[in-house]
Amino acid sequence: MAEERPVPGAGKPFRLEVATLNGELFSGAVTYVEVPGEGGHLGVLHGHTPLLTQVAPGALNFHTAGGEARTLQVLGGIVEVAPWGVAVLADLAGRDAEAEEARMARARQSAAAHVPHAERAIGAAAVRAELDAELVRFFATALRRQPRR
Repeated sequence: MAEERPVPGAGKPFRLEVATLNGELFSGAVTYVEVPGEGGHLGVLHGHTPLLTQVAPGALNFHTAGGEARTLQVLGGIVEVAPWGVAVLADLAGRDAEAEEARMARARQSAAAHVPHAERAIGAAAVRAELDAELVRFFATALRRQPRR
């Protein structure tokens, strides 16, 4: 039986920043990050070799320093692994689809109701941000329902 060796960096906290053009989705200490990359899923622990690569559509999974497993859905972007931690600059991103399905219907109705009155009621930019968020949730739900390869 082979002797188990400890994984370097396992359990040690590091910083994770996840943002889109619309704002920051997460900023905090984590012990593990799994990013959907163009070449496959990229698992990151403390002390990972620095790199810069593209983010593919899919689930960005991470464990907070407090032990909570969390998921964000991302649709493209870039990820930087640096000595200080990990930065994900997503084209579009949103919360986990399962936690957001009920909110999707309300957001869709709200966005549709505001579109005709966008300029005077809440502004075109706010409507666009709400529609972008709905688009992320739609694609995240579709990705979640696809069989894994």
